[in-house]
Amino acid sequence: MSTPALPDQQSIEIGGRTLAWREAGRGNPLVLVHGIGGYSGSWARQFEAFANDFRVIAWDAPGYGGSTGFSSPHPRADDYSSALASLLEALNVRAPHLVGHSLGSIMIASLCKAHNVSPRSMTLLQPVLGAGHLPEDERKKIHDARANDMRTLGPREFALQRGRTILSKSASPDVVAEATEVMVKVPQDGYLAAWDMMCGSQLMPLLDPKHPTMIVCGSDDPVCPPATGKSIADKMPGAELHVLEGVGHYAAIEARDRFNTLLRTFISSHAKSR
Repeated sequence: MSTPALPDQQSIEIGGRTLAWREAGRGNPLVLVHGIGGYSGSWARQFEAFANDFRVIAWDAPGYGGSTGFSSPHPRADDYSSALASLLEALNVRAPHLVGHSLGSIMIASLCKAHNVSPRSMTLLQPVLGAGHLPEDERKKIHDARANDMRTLGPREFALQRGRTILSKSASPDVVAEATEVMVKVPQDGYLAAWDMMCGSQLMPLLDPKHPTMIVCGSDDPVCPPATGKSIADKMPGAELHVLEGVGHYAAIEARDRFNTLLRTFISSHAKSR
């Protein structure tokens, strides 16, 4: 199956930085925030599924796609969420449905915590917990191993090798090709800055149980296994937890129909104007 066409990339200058995004549709805003191995084009299947009923917006995080990177190689979660908040303000987005994939879950949780954004709903799609709770020497070891791999292999070979480890072994060749095509577009500097952020961040302190929350994991996901999803759900009274069988770390591509059905059901139950 061919990948659906994406909306055109748009950009705006805010505070001396270019921020880029893609947008389609009208209605309640559905904001899609990619992970460390993605960009606005990661969400082609969700634009196709939701743009008839929602205003679908997917950004390029700083250092990704058409967005200017940070001047510091050591940005924090709030640096990303501040940039996202400024973009949503410029686009007049209020009370969005938020979806964050992997590291994007930390970004949307920080958006709500630090910038007083009250979402209609929040979907943590295969969220990472962050490594900020680990001892400094352990964090440094984790950080340096991945950063050295990226620098040694380069973005394309890194994406090809990393993709093989995070996707389900049962993923079809078409799915592997689609996911890999997304990952090879990630620029090295953007990835390294985001990785630095992940190594210094913690998801759990940023989460607020008052936000309607859905957590989605894959049974074959080595990054966010079902146990991680359960650990989050156990601390979020009322949160929904779903495990997609036979799915690795790119559910929006690997299990697009099943994920889209879950997402539509969840956000439709929280679609009232606010």
